[in-house]
Amino acid sequence: MLAQTEALLAIVIFSFVPVAIKYTSANPFTIGFFRLLITCIGIGYFWRSKIEWSKIVSKNGLRLCLIGLLFFGHWLTYFFAIKIGGSSACVLGMSTYGIQLIIYGSLLLNYHLRPKNYLSLLMVVGGLIFILPEWSHQNNFNQGVVLGLISACFYSLIPIVHQRTNQYFNHHTRIFSQFFFCFLGFSLFFPKTNWQLSGNDWMGLLFLAIFGTLIAHSLWALATSKLPTHFSGVIYYAITPSALFWAHLFLNEELNVKQIFGATLIIVAAIYNVWSFHAHQSGKN
Repeated sequence: MLAQTEALLAIVIFSFVPVAIKYTSANPFTIGFFRLLITCIGIGYFWRSKIEWSKIVSKNGLRLCLIGLLFFGHWLTYFFAIKIGGSSACVLGMSTYGIQLIIYGSLLLNYHLRPKNYLSLLMVVGGLIFILPEWSHQNNFNQGVVLGLISACFYSLIPIVHQRTNQYFNHHTRIFSQFFFCFLGFSLFFPKTNWQLSGNDWMGLLFLAIFGTLIAHSLWALATSKLPTHFSGVIYYAITPSALFWAHLFLNEELNVKQIFGATLIIVAAIYNVWSFHAHQSGKN
């Protein structure tokens, strides 16, 4: 029950994150560097007696580097998706997270896909076609959706790697390393950061750092490392409608009827995919 509560609280906060990223004039490199700096300091201090520091630099520490690398890829593409295509475009691309999680789970965790899973995948592809306003790689919305898809690819691999490293590190070490190695990645791009920001920009950054990263991502990493992939895949879809609502309310972003249908098709297909997959796995036990 605790893991479910952690996941749901994370989802609520996540739904506000795309709006905050679009709202602040800080660029993706600034956002990533600042959020991770605050998070690494905060987690490093509060969990200083729980983090297995010696294991981070051990031979198995490369597994932790992988988590951080995947998280870096997720965040970088996520930020650019929002800045280029808008909050809604990124959220719709990220809505493929659940179906990608199931696919990678079949490859890396020995889950077996069934015809229903492939049918769901085709429905997701159909939904993406409805979402795109036109067939043009120069369309900013399309670019945002594609970057969102890539971001979901990185993100769906993270809980799998967390589960595969449970036997080597405790969750405090894994979560801290996820942020720390990602921070090292953003540090390489420090010359590209911009710090000429207004008071409102700084408020947005603080929200993203404290709530969107330190609290929400810690909760989500904790929850998904303990929960079955089918559960995290389903509840993740609560982000999509709520984030689209906030984007419309605060950023005046609008979707036409065709795009709303496409988004609905993706969510329904993905939830059905996760549900049918879980039902089949339960039937085998």
